[in-house]
Amino acid sequence: MFGTVIVDAYRQSEIGEMAAAIEDICSPNDSYGWASAGIYCFWDYCMEEILYIGLAGDLSERFKQHNGILPLKQGSKQKNIEKYFSSNDTLGYTIFVQSPLSQPLVHRNKDQYQAFARQRNAPVGDLLSKEGNDDIHRVEGILIEAFRRKRGHLPPWNEIGGSIRGQNAVMPNNYNIVRCFSKPGDYILNPIMSRSTIRELSSNPTYTSFEVFLHAVRMYMLIFGMDYKDALKLTVENDPAHIYDFMKKEKYLNKKLKI
Repeated sequence: MFGTVIVDAYRQSEIGEMAAAIEDICSPNDSYGWASAGIYCFWDYCMEEILYIGLAGDLSERFKQHNGILPLKQGSKQKNIEKYFSSNDTLGYTIFVQSPLSQPLVHRNKDQYQAFARQRNAPVGDLLSKEGNDDIHRVEGILIEAFRRKRGHLPPWNEIGGSIRGQNAVMPNNYNIVRCFSKPGDYILNPIMSRSTIRELSSNPTYTSFEVFLHAVRMYMLIFGMDYKDALKLTVENDPAHIYDFMKKEKYLNKKLKI
């Protein structure tokens, strides 16, 4: 259940800081923030141009692999990233995330669910979402193909397109999602974009609670085709914690996204 685009950018000296922040808000081992499975994008910070769109069952782990913290034999963009940093100071990085309800089974959370599976006498995989893992493949295919159709080529670091099922499901407005991956200024008009960066959300639980609330709004928009006002109204009506009232009090919707 996708809904939120979270944009950030980092220097080479900040790789560890970024990895820790992604782990914090997209951990496979808790329900805080978002699921670990999602779409990610590297983009040229100065040109605001997309360089790569990929998928990961574990966003934090894949970020570490691409940045040389963890090994990855195939598919690593480490050389591309190192070459980029040889002539650029800052690299853009964006994640398109899912609800924790879409958390799939990955190797880092398998042990955590073994005891529950034995109690239920069921395979451990039955306790977590299979939909979340399926969705990242479909959505990656949609977004890469939307980029290709609009720009006439794949993103520079992508060697192949995504899933055929995703490619065949592309709609004309899908490029609006792709575009905002590398355009931080789009947050003003695009309601699927977080008003806080990855690292801001990691350091500020209040901002995270606001964006989790807005994630529900965005899911209604993307799944049911609702406009923002109707989706917001429906979410507010089902908000016993009155998060939206607190959000208005804090003037969060007036917050500027600073990258």
